[in-house]
Amino acid sequence: MKKLLGLLLCLFVTAGAFAQGAKNVIWLIGDGMGPGTMGLFMEGVRNTQLPQYPDKRSTLEKFINASVTGMYFNNTYDTVVTDSACAATQMAGGVLSRPDRVGVDFEGRPTVTLLEEALKQGKSVGVITDVYVTDATPAGFLAHTQSRRQKYEIARQLVQSGAQVILGGGLRFFDQKENKNLLKQAKKQGWQVVKNSAALSRVQSGRVLGLFSQEAMPFYGDKDRYPSTPTLKEMTQKALELLSQNEKGFVLMVEAGKVDWALHDNEAGPSLWEMINLDETLDTLWTFAQRQGNTLLYLNADHETGVPVFEYRHLDKDTFEHKSAQGEMLYGTDTDYVNYSYYQNLFAHKRLLYYVYPDFKNLPAKKQTAEKLQEMVNEALGVPTDLKLDGKVPSYEELIAKLNQAQGLRWATGNHSGGMLLGVAYGPGAEAFGGVYHNSELKAKFEKALGF
Repeated sequence: MKKLLGLLLCLFVTAGAFAQGAKNVIWLIGDGMGPGTMGLFMEGVRNTQLPQYPDKRSTLEKFINASVTGMYFNNTYDTVVTDSACAATQMAGGVLSRPDRVGVDFEGRPTVTLLEEALKQGKSVGVITDVYVTDATPAGFLAHTQSRRQKYEIARQLVQSGAQVILGGGLRFFDQKENKNLLKQAKKQGWQVVKNSAALSRVQSGRVLGLFSQEAMPFYGDKDRYPSTPTLKEMTQKALELLSQNEKGFVLMVEAGKVDWALHDNEAGPSLWEMINLDETLDTLWTFAQRQGNTLLYLNADHETGVPVFEYRHLDKDTFEHKSAQGEMLYGTDTDYVNYSYYQNLFAHKRLLYYVYPDFKNLPAKKQTAEKLQEMVNEALGVPTDLKLDGKVPSYEELIAKLNQAQGLRWATGNHSGGMLLGVAYGPGAEAFGGVYHNSELKAKFEKALGF
């Protein structure tokens, strides 16, 4: 009875806190993370023995089950398909824009973004990414340019933005000749400039500009190779620590940007590891939101990339006999419906062949054999996988096609799609994020939750 009363009291207190509106907003964006990628990841966790998930349930799955889920369109002012720059601009600025634009509407006029509005209200703001901070998504929340390619100008605007926390890669855009004095100016303005995990951990208050790589930060599967580089989760933990010091609250945007990069390359294994990266970060953010009770946490994507799916396929005689000899269950005599061991193989694949193939081509010519390529591919995939090279060295595009054929995967594209996306909200104001809407409506939903 005491446990029941305690649970009811907890629910009452939480409901009361939610009813009072949001003090904080945390916006987690999985770049390129369409419904197909989310489903592939959640089902993969359910059907693979992963040490991160002893109960075979991802945080993403649990979060969706505890939250409000809606669907939204992400078309631009005059195109069906969008890019990250326009998507971020429309989401953060509440306007329709055009591809390539950053923080300006379809006529080129600067917007007032959600983060800029929060600054006017006395809140602290921050942006975090595991690509580079001048990239399209983080730029769309704090900068205003006619093109996402104006990265040196975006860097200057970020320093002048009034944000308290900016963390990610992209050091070269702040310290090359185009911006050779920018970091000195940043320090004069009170920014603490840090370039590794140890320096970040020493920051206890104030403003922090973390630039942890020359361009994009490492893929999550390669994190052990870069022990001095913080992960997305570690950057997020520090941001929460700093931003929470403002009694008026904060707005934080966190981007898992490498999901998109792996999907563009049509490499499912690395994309699933980037989803683990997002999932671990989501766990940190959701724990914070649950503990605080006054924080609206929203998860979505800017667009969909790749659109990976498993498909059944009819096998040739040799492949059928080989799989049958290994004990695989096949149906309709020669039909492979993809058994669950394929997920185990995907999660074993951490390093992108996008990087392996150039390493192979840099070998002395006499070592560039099909046998050597297969050996290097097997090492990257983590499990022996016969790509049927037949003594011939394929192009990179042919290699990826052979990889996906071996893994039972079909990709709709190597680019963005115009498909609808999922938005998942938890906390005060979450009910406004159900149903069907457009990404340009998101800013108004957040402002209403915050009481602006």
